[in-house]
Amino acid sequence: MVILDIKETVLGFFKEKGVADELGYDTDLFRGGYVNSLFALEVILFLEKTFSIRIPNKDISESNFRTIESIARVVEKNGGGVA
Repeated sequence: MVILDIKETVLGFFKEKGVADELGYDTDLFRGGYVNSLFALEVILFLEKTFSIRIPNKDISESNFRTIESIARVVEKNGGGVA
């Protein structure tokens, strides 16, 4: 799976949850009000299940989950980008 596929999958999750109006890969998810701490946990659980990965605590930071682009890099770093 390439990083674009990861980004599309994550964007699809946001759309499914109804929080993706005008959302782009580089949109600040926190500043834009798309993510709060509870929804961030839901995003992490989705990523771990969907991509069959484990995201270590050290990778769970606001900067790593600020944009869909940064989320995709975390997924790829933890083995979720491998087809």
